[in-house]
Amino acid sequence: MKRQRVLFLKENYVLRVLKNFMVAGLFAIALLLILVHKIDLGVISGVSKTVLYITAPIIHTITLPAEGLSIAYKKTSEIMRVYQENERLKKQNTQLFLLKDRMKALKAENRLLKNLLHHFDTPDISSRTARVIAETGDAFANALILYLSKDADQIKPGYIVVDQHGLVGRIELVSGKYARVTLITNINSKIPVIAQKSRDRGILTGNNSNELKLIFTPLLAELNPGDILVTSGVGGGLPPDIPVARIKKIGIDSITAQPLFTPSKIEIVKILFYDATPSAHDLKELE
Repeated sequence: MKRQRVLFLKENYVLRVLKNFMVAGLFAIALLLILVHKIDLGVISGVSKTVLYITAPIIHTITLPAEGLSIAYKKTSEIMRVYQENERLKKQNTQLFLLKDRMKALKAENRLLKNLLHHFDTPDISSRTARVIAETGDAFANALILYLSKDADQIKPGYIVVDQHGLVGRIELVSGKYARVTLITNINSKIPVIAQKSRDRGILTGNNSNELKLIFTPLLAELNPGDILVTSGVGGGLPPDIPVARIKKIGIDSITAQPLFTPSKIEIVKILFYDATPSAHDLKELE
């Protein structure tokens, strides 16, 4: 039987063609590499710039719709927030109008009740704050020195001084931006007071110690240790119902009280502008 050589001839032919293509391809790649190596870098940079110059407007045009959508979303979000805030303010405004009407009704009702009970309002009280910078004291006086700052010209002798606990004393002297306060423990201090519970009146006097003496009380006064004494407002020089002292001891012939403050611990005080004392003309008219 004879061998079939045709098949081998065909395979050899195919291999030769592939080898020729491979050689041609390698030659083309080598030539391309040589050309790339020889090309000037400035030419490549110029080509890149030209391509960028041509493609940049196209890319920008393509991105415009996306940027527009982003801006539209932000504006829509802002408008929605403004709308929600507007709705909230409308509700709050409606509530304020209702509260205003309610306050007007209460004010009218309060005025009717005052007329019915023959009630009168106390004078308005304004205040200024001051800092304690010194504490002075001897056998004849107990006082504090205050720094008044910018409101010194509005402070006058006789104005009362209070802290967070209650009455501290009165302004005795004003000099520049400083003032001296006579404490209620001073021997010259006389404070008209009233018991907070029983409403029995008396005069609270100082004796230059940490105790006060309550005098001129009714014989049948219902007073007990621990009762709080507040200003009565009698005389018009002090606002009513300011805490002054706490009853400490009740004896047969004396009642002692403890001030509500400690002079060494006072740092900031409030000065009250209050004076309901009638003038000489008014007193003459009242007589």
